[in-house]
Amino acid sequence: MSKLRIRCRARGPLVVDGDLGELELHGPDGEPIDLTDRPRILLCRCGASKSRPFCDGSHHRTDFEADE
Repeated sequence: MSKLRIRCRARGPLVVDGDLGELELHGPDGEPIDLTDRPRILLCRCGASKSRPFCDGSHHRTDFEADE
């Protein structure tokens, strides 16, 4: 098992990888999301993703900016 790691991509998503088995993630509807067999997830920070909480690349089509 590898430690859970969260990294910020400048002007992009949060990258979460490592042992996701201990992570509890809920969608916009409040329902838990099954992360079984997912080695990495990308979480939206721009708010424009159609698949929230996951990133779908929408930040490329917005003026979203964040250094951290």
